[in-house]
Amino acid sequence: MAAPANPLLIHAIGWFDGRYGYNVHTRGLFDALSRRLPVLATPIHLRSGPVDEDKAAVAAHFADRRIATIALIYGSLMSVLDGAAGTRIAYTVWESTRLPDAWMAPLAAADRIWTATAWGKRVFAGNGFDPARIDVVPEGVDPAVFHPDVAPTGAFPRGPFKFLAIGRWERRKGMAELVQAFDREFGDRDDVVLVLAGLYAGRRDLDLGAELRALGLRRPDRLKIVPPVDTHRTFAGIYTACDAFLAPSRAEGWGLPVIEAMACGLPAIVTGYSGPTEFIDRHAWRIDHRLVAIDDPFFERADGDLGMWAEPDWEHFRHLMREVFERPERARERGLAGSAHVRERYSWDRAAAVAEDRLRRLLDGG
Repeated sequence: MAAPANPLLIHAIGWFDGRYGYNVHTRGLFDALSRRLPVLATPIHLRSGPVDEDKAAVAAHFADRRIATIALIYGSLMSVLDGAAGTRIAYTVWESTRLPDAWMAPLAAADRIWTATAWGKRVFAGNGFDPARIDVVPEGVDPAVFHPDVAPTGAFPRGPFKFLAIGRWERRKGMAELVQAFDREFGDRDDVVLVLAGLYAGRRDLDLGAELRALGLRRPDRLKIVPPVDTHRTFAGIYTACDAFLAPSRAEGWGLPVIEAMACGLPAIVTGYSGPTEFIDRHAWRIDHRLVAIDDPFFERADGDLGMWAEPDWEHFRHLMREVFERPERARERGLAGSAHVRERYSWDRAAAVAEDRLRRLLDGG
């Protein structure tokens, strides 16, 4: 079959550098997509980069191509798509059932909205966007980096059972309640520690010592704090050095640490709500929850309606931790099944295949 006279070209705009969620998402998806379609990348730092120059260059030099410009950033910054060549796609995720005011107009100006989960699509539709122009393109995991055979880091003692939690110290992640639940559940006869990582992400103001002292913990010596890491792949050895993963978050757009922990074979205890429900299937332990009004003003809406998120059942969370701790072999078996599930079905290559299909249907009219 002859190649199309005007083949596809993708102009990707996003945060390629860094080790946080959007950075990993941007690199993972567009690296995989570039093995399928030509991709021109415009890296941005915070809110600046050669966006206008690159948009002009794409329009000037590739007028014979069918072009899709994809911005993978916060919804409030989607004005980077203004004047872009071809079809303009805003790809983003959010955690509340209500979107910030600053997201509405920039998303409305895009031709298409991409988000990572079916739950996310319902959120965007519930905020007034036409579901017919919203596509689900999942995030993923790199199975060559995150898998059960990664050599574990030697930074932790080998003997105790090690629970791991990775996330910024904030109310949405439920980190303070997680630490309290762990401290209350396990007594002097339980050989167990809690490893915490990623606490300082975006939190230069965090006084972790003060936060922990305020919790009145009985056994603070059982906490092991991981300092900021140099590269994202460092987390692979942290996952495999531990025995189970904890994610009692109130809401997630996707849940990158969850899928990476699962890929490394860890039994995962996860709130049964929002982004992670896209991929955990039956392989994770789901924490019971109820939906409540958000009382943490982490974004702005003029009407004051911040939407809903999940309040985990903390007693059920404690029960699940105890179950995994006391039946480690059974938990490990289930964790390995979860590893096979996410590495096969939710790799970045599979995510790129979905993206390619969406793009070809959109630009080829297929």
